[in-house]
Amino acid sequence: MAAASDIVLESFDLIACSRCGAQCDVQGREAFSLFACPACGNEMRVPARFANFIVLEQLGKGGMGAVYRAYDETLGRTVALKVMQQSIGKDRAFVTQFLQEARALAAINHPDIVQIYSYGEENGQPYIVMELVDGDRLDHIHEKRKSLDELFVLQTAIEVAAGMQAAEAAGMTHGDIKPANILYDKAGRAKVADFGLARLKGEKPRPGEVWGTPYYVSPEAVRGQAPDASSDIYSLGGTLYHVLTGEPPFNGKTVTDTVLARFKAPPRDPRELKPGVSEATAKILMRMLEADAMARYPNYASLLRDLEQAREKLKEARSGKKPPSKGKSVAVVMAGVVALAAVVVGGVLVFQAIQRHNQKADEAAQFEREKAEGKWKQVMRGGKLTWVKTEVLEGVRAAEAAVAVTPSGGGAVSGGAAAGGTGEVAASKDWSAGAGGKTAEGESLVLRGPGEGGEESQIRLEFPVGAGDSARFKGAKLRLVCRATAKKKTQACTVTAWGLKADGKPGGKLGEGALASNPETGDTFEMELPRLEAFWAKEGGDTLAVALTASSDGEQKKGWVFTASEDAGRFRPPTLVLGN
Repeated sequence: MAAASDIVLESFDLIACSRCGAQCDVQGREAFSLFACPACGNEMRVPARFANFIVLEQLGKGGMGAVYRAYDETLGRTVALKVMQQSIGKDRAFVTQFLQEARALAAINHPDIVQIYSYGEENGQPYIVMELVDGDRLDHIHEKRKSLDELFVLQTAIEVAAGMQAAEAAGMTHGDIKPANILYDKAGRAKVADFGLARLKGEKPRPGEVWGTPYYVSPEAVRGQAPDASSDIYSLGGTLYHVLTGEPPFNGKTVTDTVLARFKAPPRDPRELKPGVSEATAKILMRMLEADAMARYPNYASLLRDLEQAREKLKEARSGKKPPSKGKSVAVVMAGVVALAAVVVGGVLVFQAIQRHNQKADEAAQFEREKAEGKWKQVMRGGKLTWVKTEVLEGVRAAEAAVAVTPSGGGAVSGGAAAGGTGEVAASKDWSAGAGGKTAEGESLVLRGPGEGGEESQIRLEFPVGAGDSARFKGAKLRLVCRATAKKKTQACTVTAWGLKADGKPGGKLGEGALASNPETGDTFEMELPRLEAFWAKEGGDTLAVALTASSDGEQKKGWVFTASEDAGRFRPPTLVLGN
């Protein structure tokens, strides 16, 4: 068992390497610590287990528990797992309330609230399974930049208020709105997280208990009154004030001084701290931070109306748009004619964009249907989870198993040699190497020629070969799968393959091939290797190492991109095709 901050997780003794599949002994290693696979050197984190979850890493921790990134084996997806400490689990009244709130939250489905998937209790530890929000966090953004852009803050305010409005409709209050509880997804949309201090509407704190964070807690919460929507509006106002101006609305030498300051005087006008703040935004914040709850916004609908109006006024002010004067009316009419023509011409482009959007939507729907049918499986590759097509995964595993067979006479036999006829040997290792010696592994292999606006690079491949393979090096080919470089045009180029010696230095040209311009994702690129047989007769060994370089006459900053073994879920990895 692995324990951290009174949270008990189960330990693993053995795990499979995400790259080579070798069994690694991790007994006695601390959960989430880094270690290298003894077989291939791949660096990974030691996972742990909690109920039906493989716990991959800790995302954060607090006074009551911790949040982890975990893989749900039952539902086959990555989630955020919040586990409470065992000591807290002993308070059965708290556990009952905790699970009751989790049940109420799970019923709320809103894009601006972190979705609750499930909840339960394991080894006396209550837990909640939540949506994994993979973007940034407001407090982290605030740490990087003391005061944030007003338009960004208004947009965040609108999204958070919309989420809180949905929660209030379900009878929930948050009780601890602060920057750390506002997350952003990859699209930049704000989501309210962690209802850890929330209580069902109408419940009061216990005597002497204060819910909230000193900078943002409402006056009525300090007095021990039951939290409501007005309390959350106050805390949201304090949060927005802080990230917009760079200073909290109230700040004393001690926590007590900070809390009591809100009873002595209102906060300073935001424009005193940040002169560029608009009057509309300043008025909104000052009203949200009124000490008297009756003077604040009566509901979220009223708050949202003012926030949206302030946002639109600020957008208009920044765009510099002004109503046209009479002298400009003719110009306006002409501009309208030109705009109409642009609309007609642009209609074709819009139609094409809609077609592309619909195609992507169809592909996404097809992917979801195939997942439901069990045609895709999520596996660990390169230290991260990725979806792999089941039939491709089985084929790759079968090939890897064939490669690993060692006959009594010694020497590994590749899948191709074992099968007879034309064999295919998948790359056991592939990576892109920059001119500066840096390497980068991942789902894509990038190849750039010299003098093309970016750092020259090459692709390096390693193929496990045995004694039976060398007899069929005559007529061998190298096969790669192209990946489109989004919105970047590529020029035709010549790709050259070089055999590498045991010390990694070039040992001679193996062959070259012409790659057409603008290849589409999924296109196959093959090149013959007429000099491979002669190179191998001289070098030998049990691993064929190949380096690929490129040259072209046109500029190509992005480079030519090919799929790697990490992306074997959709495409075949780089492959050595043996002759007869």
